[in-house]
Amino acid sequence: MPSYQLPIVLGGALAVFAGAVAFVAAVVAERVLGVSWVRGLLLVAFGALALIGYKVMRANVRNGSVVAAIAGVALLAVAGGAVGLVTGLLVFAGAMWGLLKSF
Repeated sequence: MPSYQLPIVLGGALAVFAGAVAFVAAVVAERVLGVSWVRGLLLVAFGALALIGYKVMRANVRNGSVVAAIAGVALLAVAGGAVGLVTGLLVFAGAMWGLLKSF
Protein backbone atom coordinates (compact mmCIF):
# COMPACT_ATOMS: atom_id res chain seq x y z
CA MET A 1 0.00 0.00 0.00
CA PRO A 2 1.42 3.39 -0.92
CA SER A 3 1.94 5.71 2.03
CA TYR A 4 -0.60 8.29 0.83
CA GLN A 5 -3.40 5.72 1.13
CA LEU A 6 -2.75 5.07 4.82
CA PRO A 7 -4.52 8.21 6.16
CA ILE A 8 -7.56 7.44 4.02
CA VAL A 9 -7.86 3.88 5.29
CA LEU A 10 -7.11 4.92 8.87
CA GLY A 11 -9.58 7.81 8.84
CA GLY A 12 -12.31 5.79 7.14
CA ALA A 13 -11.94 2.80 9.42
CA LEU A 14 -11.83 5.03 12.50
CA ALA A 15 -14.98 6.84 11.37
CA VAL A 16 -16.82 3.57 10.77
CA PHE A 17 -15.73 2.16 14.13
CA ALA A 18 -16.50 5.32 16.10
CA GLY A 19 -19.83 5.72 14.31
CA ALA A 20 -20.85 2.14 15.06
CA VAL A 21 -19.88 2.48 18.72
CA ALA A 22 -21.66 5.83 19.01
CA PHE A 23 -24.76 4.47 17.28
CA VAL A 24 -24.99 1.50 19.64
CA ALA A 25 -24.38 3.71 22.66
CA ALA A 26 -26.91 6.29 21.47
CA VAL A 27 -29.56 3.63 20.94
CA VAL A 28 -29.05 2.45 24.51
CA ALA A 29 -28.90 5.92 26.05
CA GLU A 30 -29.40 9.04 23.93
CA ARG A 31 -26.43 11.41 23.78
CA VAL A 32 -23.88 9.10 25.38
CA LEU A 33 -20.44 10.23 24.19
CA GLY A 34 -22.09 13.41 22.89
CA VAL A 35 -23.06 11.80 19.58
CA SER A 36 -26.67 11.28 18.54
CA TRP A 37 -27.70 8.19 16.60
CA VAL A 38 -28.05 10.20 13.39
CA ARG A 39 -24.48 11.47 13.70
CA GLY A 40 -23.33 7.90 14.35
CA LEU A 41 -24.99 6.74 11.14
CA LEU A 42 -23.40 9.62 9.22
CA LEU A 43 -19.98 8.68 10.56
CA VAL A 44 -20.50 5.09 9.42
CA ALA A 45 -21.80 6.14 5.99
CA PHE A 46 -19.06 8.65 5.20
CA GLY A 47 -16.37 6.42 6.71
CA ALA A 48 -17.54 3.67 4.37
CA LEU A 49 -17.40 6.17 1.49
CA ALA A 50 -13.77 6.90 2.40
CA LEU A 51 -12.99 3.18 2.29
CA ILE A 52 -14.72 2.97 -1.10
CA GLY A 53 -12.48 5.85 -2.21
CA TYR A 54 -9.49 3.77 -1.14
CA LYS A 55 -10.69 0.83 -3.24
CA VAL A 56 -11.21 3.11 -6.25
CA MET A 57 -7.79 4.65 -5.65
CA ARG A 58 -6.12 1.29 -6.12
CA ALA A 59 -7.41 1.23 -9.71
CA ASN A 60 -7.31 4.96 -10.53
CA VAL A 61 -5.56 7.36 -8.15
CA ARG A 62 -7.27 10.55 -9.31
CA ASN A 63 -10.82 9.21 -9.18
CA GLY A 64 -10.20 7.59 -5.80
CA SER A 65 -8.78 10.85 -4.47
CA VAL A 66 -11.91 12.70 -5.52
CA VAL A 67 -14.16 10.14 -3.80
CA ALA A 68 -12.03 10.22 -0.64
CA ALA A 69 -11.93 14.03 -0.64
CA ILE A 70 -15.72 14.16 -0.84
CA ALA A 71 -15.91 11.75 2.08
CA GLY A 72 -13.41 13.83 4.06
CA VAL A 73 -15.30 17.08 3.51
CA ALA A 74 -18.57 15.35 4.40
CA LEU A 75 -17.03 14.02 7.61
CA LEU A 76 -15.84 17.53 8.47
CA ALA A 77 -19.05 19.34 7.58
CA VAL A 78 -21.90 16.92 8.21
CA ALA A 79 -20.72 14.41 10.80
CA GLY A 80 -19.17 17.10 12.98
CA GLY A 81 -17.90 16.71 16.50
CA ALA A 82 -14.39 15.76 17.51
CA VAL A 83 -14.52 12.37 15.81
CA GLY A 84 -15.78 13.87 12.55
CA LEU A 85 -13.09 16.53 12.67
CA VAL A 86 -10.21 14.12 13.23
CA THR A 87 -11.35 11.49 10.74
CA GLY A 88 -12.34 14.09 8.15
CA LEU A 89 -8.94 15.75 8.34
CA LEU A 90 -7.20 12.38 8.03
CA VAL A 91 -9.22 11.33 5.01
CA PHE A 92 -8.98 14.73 3.32
CA ALA A 93 -5.20 14.96 3.90
CA GLY A 94 -4.72 11.48 2.44
CA ALA A 95 -6.88 12.35 -0.56
CA MET A 96 -4.93 15.54 -1.28
CA TRP A 97 -1.64 13.69 -0.82
CA GLY A 98 -2.75 11.02 -3.28
CA LEU A 99 -3.98 13.61 -5.76
CA LEU A 100 -0.69 15.50 -5.64
CA LYS A 101 1.24 12.23 -5.94
CA SER A 102 -0.66 11.34 -9.14
CA PHE A 103 0.72 14.34 -11.05
